[in-house]
Amino acid sequence: MSVSRRSHFFPQSSWKWRLSSSNSSVIPGGLESKLEDWHACHAFPSVIHQELLHLSLIPDANVGENERLIQWVGKCDWEYCCTFTTPDPALASEHIELVCEGLDTFATATLNGQQILQSDNMFIPYRVDVKSHLRAAEQENELIIIFESAVKKGEQLEQEYGARFSMMRDKKRMHMRKAQYHWGWDWGPVMVTSGPYMPVYLETYTSRISDLHVITKLADDHSYAEINCEVTLSGSPVRDASLELSLIDQAGSTVSQTTFPISASSTIKLPTPITVASPKLWWPHLQGAQHLYTATARLLISSSTVLDTHSTRFGIRTITLIQRPLDSAPGRTFLFNVNGRDIFIQGGDWIPCDMLLPSISRSRYYSWIRLAQRCNLNMLRIWGGGIYESEDFFDACDELGILVWHDYAFACGDYPTHPSFLENVHEEAEAQTRRLRNRASLALLCGGNEDFMLADWAHEFGRKKIEYDHDDTEGPFLDTDFPQREIYLKILPKVAKYLAPSIPYWPNSPWGGSETANDPTIGDTHMWEVWHLKQLPYQQYKNLSSRFVSEFGMHGYPDMRTVLIFAPNEEDRHPQSKAIDCHNKGHGAEIRIARYLAENFRYSNKLEDFVYCSQLLQSEAYGYALRDWKRKFGGKGKEECAGAIIWQFNDVYPVTSWAFIDYYLRPKPAFYTIARAFAPVSIGIERKPWSRWIDEDKPREGEIPHFKLFAHNTSVEEVKAKLKIEAWDMHTQKKIDFAEGGRDIILTAGCNTELGELGNPESLTEESLVVLCAKLLDSDGKVLSRIVNWPEPYRYLRWPKDTKVQVNVSKDEPDWDAVTLEANFPVKGCFLSLDHTQDGADALEPIWEDNMLDLMPGERLIVRVKERHDRAVQIRFLNDWEL
Repeated sequence: MSVSRRSHFFPQSSWKWRLSSSNSSVIPGGLESKLEDWHACHAFPSVIHQELLHLSLIPDANVGENERLIQWVGKCDWEYCCTFTTPDPALASEHIELVCEGLDTFATATLNGQQILQSDNMFIPYRVDVKSHLRAAEQENELIIIFESAVKKGEQLEQEYGARFSMMRDKKRMHMRKAQYHWGWDWGPVMVTSGPYMPVYLETYTSRISDLHVITKLADDHSYAEINCEVTLSGSPVRDASLELSLIDQAGSTVSQTTFPISASSTIKLPTPITVASPKLWWPHLQGAQHLYTATARLLISSSTVLDTHSTRFGIRTITLIQRPLDSAPGRTFLFNVNGRDIFIQGGDWIPCDMLLPSISRSRYYSWIRLAQRCNLNMLRIWGGGIYESEDFFDACDELGILVWHDYAFACGDYPTHPSFLENVHEEAEAQTRRLRNRASLALLCGGNEDFMLADWAHEFGRKKIEYDHDDTEGPFLDTDFPQREIYLKILPKVAKYLAPSIPYWPNSPWGGSETANDPTIGDTHMWEVWHLKQLPYQQYKNLSSRFVSEFGMHGYPDMRTVLIFAPNEEDRHPQSKAIDCHNKGHGAEIRIARYLAENFRYSNKLEDFVYCSQLLQSEAYGYALRDWKRKFGGKGKEECAGAIIWQFNDVYPVTSWAFIDYYLRPKPAFYTIARAFAPVSIGIERKPWSRWIDEDKPREGEIPHFKLFAHNTSVEEVKAKLKIEAWDMHTQKKIDFAEGGRDIILTAGCNTELGELGNPESLTEESLVVLCAKLLDSDGKVLSRIVNWPEPYRYLRWPKDTKVQVNVSKDEPDWDAVTLEANFPVKGCFLSLDHTQDGADALEPIWEDNMLDLMPGERLIVRVKERHDRAVQIRFLNDWEL
């Protein structure tokens, strides 16, 4: 991990924490007396909702409508208290510091009756020298931290500084440096937490290494790299001191070790850069290996006594953001280049994976990032309304090759710009940038989420139109209609450039245009013409692309097991119940999802059918977008779209949302469609006309469809493959023969290749309903990629009553089973699951190598599954309840 290891470190494990309410005026009747007493903390670090849930004093917000019953918790003040004995060795040290890595949010700390700290920012770690406040060795000390209600503080700040404007949820949130999602969002509940949510401990030292910054410079031909290191010391100057710096590769071999004397300066730079010959590079997932080095600095006196040690992991790589003109399209690219290689970004937007931050374990973070890897992602964008992500999160991304775009903690807001707020922001930005800057996976620092877009749209929310020069990045800004630019265009870029000069900075997401921040030809965009705004058909994604799409999405219900958790009562298990709506946070989302379903599918109102159809809807939408946008990555000068980041990757609690993995780490059907679209080799089909929709009040009749094929090769080498075509006419219920089947093709490395238009056989007529399957096979006949294209909308299609899918299960390897599927007619959206009613089965999450499949008659598809444990395989497909 990229953390320090020090010998003079006294952890919180021996401290005895307890908690109590600090005021009882808003506590529901019957609980006041219970909460006036002290209760031992169940876990530490801690937030109050986690403790009250463990004590059975509040119900679980993940279940039913319980969220409505716990809002009083955020309106209370809470008191945490602990006792600890003064460590005897500590008193001999010159400095004894109480370290609070994160306090949520308005906190006042006293030690043995004396105030030592006040906090109003949950993103700033605090260090307080407490040597003079401690009692004698082995005597007991009392540390009390009172957390004031953020709801109450928000009301006070709003009265003092005036009401703000918010695109999302409670506008009081913008007055404070607290995770914005705690106030609710369109995918999460209102849960205004408080508490010591990160570690609290004592640290003693005379002089310590407070920071180790590693700067790498890679030669263009990758033949060598230069490593520079900068060490920052804190504490008292020491005589006859030296610094030992060593570099260790991933195999544990020493690459370099050097020792040199140091002066009294607090900042020490390596006298001469370290040259690493033939360095082992860090690459994103699917581009190469993720080699990590470790730099260790030791502060020595008399060449033998170690005062302090600090280690950090890093990768040798270069990451640049390239904006250059295109050959035949307006604007410029928004293109990530890693180690000299242009790559298409395949990403997901990341929100915090829990409302209760201390509950997120290291293993849970790794499970999430492994799912990102399984889904063929190469980037996660850390959304600005959450937190600065943890060391565990970044360890997983570093090791598994997931690039990180990290927003600073601002989202959808008209933030204040008075001096104390801006000073707070500056201190926060410095602390978090220092913490993150060594990370191999860190690819971009971004000023925030949709703050410029909010300014552009202000008049649409009934406010005065905000006039500002979109091209002005210099200012002054504070006395203008859009003063928040002081944060995004001055404070944050200055901090980023000074502390992390090798990491690209981008002012906001979206940003870049000269007339609108959401310009499709410059910078990144949030593409919400589908679902939000005009609510266009998802089949139009091809025409809605931009140079880089950093947000887009389509709703889908979570796994049915998850739905049953938030709808535990039988009477609530229908799509229009209060419990179901309570776990769908988007305003108007229940209307939009019904509309998109009605436009595309026939479905029943039975909850299981409704859930499945929504998942199919989401899967189809993501498939359209990703195939069409990757098609626009055609090599140098033709990168009309260089990335797609799906809103969103994960969930914060059990909910219906845009996520393609639900809160319990259960992949939705869209997960598999995304994995296929983001696979190293993927194939796509364009059908014209794209559907049988009624367009502009005129029926589309008399047109025979035509098909164009294209394929994307993400890998670094060209791919040779054979194209195979299979087709079926749902009108005649007969096979169709296309002459192009069996053609050899070559796919250029790292970009899209057009495969041309298929010539239609004479058997096609105006009545034909062609289901077309295209495959790419390697030299051994193995399927590299496969896709089935359908006449749409699906609600117009009719499946014969005798449509059947035959399922056979056999043992493949000791841990894997093979599921063989055969159909007698084209089948849409075949989703496999296991019978989770069997004893103990629910705890065993299966791993499907593929799922959510379209079947062709006469074809045998084999899907492998791990962790089946003899559970029966269940199957759903479109309209199977009507057959």
